[in-house]
Amino acid sequence: MGFSFLFALEALARCHLREKHTAVFVSYNLDDAKEKILVARQVHEELPLAYQKRLVVDSKTELAFESNGAGKRISRILSNPSKAPRGKKGDCYLDELAHYVNDREVYRGSTALILRSFGQLSGCSTPLGRRGIFWEVACEELRRYPHHTRQEVPWWLCRFFCNDVARTSVEAPHLTTEERVAAFGRPTIVEQLDSLPLEDFQQEFECRFVDESYSFYPYDLILPCTSDELVLCDDATDLPLPDGRIVAGFDVGRSRDRSELAVFEERDGRFVCRLLRRYDQVPFSEQEADLRRLLDTVPVSRLSVDKSGIGMNLAENLARDYPQVVAEAFSNESKERWATDFKILLQRKDIVLPRDRELVGQVHSIKRRVLPSGKVSFDAERSTRGGHADRFWAIALACQKERGSTPTRTTEIGVRVIG
Repeated sequence: MGFSFLFALEALARCHLREKHTAVFVSYNLDDAKEKILVARQVHEELPLAYQKRLVVDSKTELAFESNGAGKRISRILSNPSKAPRGKKGDCYLDELAHYVNDREVYRGSTALILRSFGQLSGCSTPLGRRGIFWEVACEELRRYPHHTRQEVPWWLCRFFCNDVARTSVEAPHLTTEERVAAFGRPTIVEQLDSLPLEDFQQEFECRFVDESYSFYPYDLILPCTSDELVLCDDATDLPLPDGRIVAGFDVGRSRDRSELAVFEERDGRFVCRLLRRYDQVPFSEQEADLRRLLDTVPVSRLSVDKSGIGMNLAENLARDYPQVVAEAFSNESKERWATDFKILLQRKDIVLPRDRELVGQVHSIKRRVLPSGKVSFDAERSTRGGHADRFWAIALACQKERGSTPTRTTEIGVRVIG
């Protein structure tokens, strides 16, 4: 609930109140790292001139301030994406620690950093399952961490989500999620509960570490296949000339969901994401026109399109005019096949995805259930107005193993003539 902003303010204040102070931010990705420096710079510009230290280094990932005294001592704020802050000393802030691929390495390097300077280590994060160093320190279920203090900030302690913080802080812990949102939630938090599966809402807004034993894709399987250095294109016309095959998947939005397009480049069985695009409240005619533009401008080897339900006409129209379009029927059997193919890619680390929290959450939301009929079902929980992991299924369609067409079974009639 705004800890990134608070970290930036605290670091800036200490750089002005102390001599030769160093604050090191570690963030989930490079964009988040730059954002903290931007906040600190903006607040510095608003300080009264009498209290401002002179800004002598101003970059996207570092600020340095020169003291106003005779000593001209330098205080610094450094901001890095998720890597261990070795070779530094001072205060260290680990933002969204639970979401790092290398969370233990970062934590280990951070503790050494503060020891050399008697600094302070601060970590905050939205929970990400019952795993990783953040969960271990926060919950102490595996061992004790006696030198840490802890603070939980669920939505009902935030005035922009809750209409009566004083009363809710006493009553909310004894209510269910639905009861406390209905009783004390502002429209913004009510909308979030309506839009997310219950477990996702509890993890994002109620500081709950969700048991991931039912997820088909554990976080430890997903995170190593994400990259902060991967740059996606915004439009099909921006795609560079590929070195490998271009494959794509399109999941057609149902009545309440959003259509999703995923484009990958495949080389020697390794899939690299090139474009992810969402169509929210976009007419089907415009979606079809956009897919035609993709097929006309990019050498797409295969575009797999969901032909279930209202996507039937779109899939048939495209398949009629473009031989590389494959109309795919969503069934328990086909979804099991696509989900298994995708899991194998993750296990082999043969897929590169953008480091995006929403995408990681969608992949993790897929659960494997055995139905009363004995068949297996793969899908995410659907909330009142939420989707069914549309982006995940677009990706799974694109990255499926191509097995070729199944030979058509023909009937043979044998005739035996006697006489």
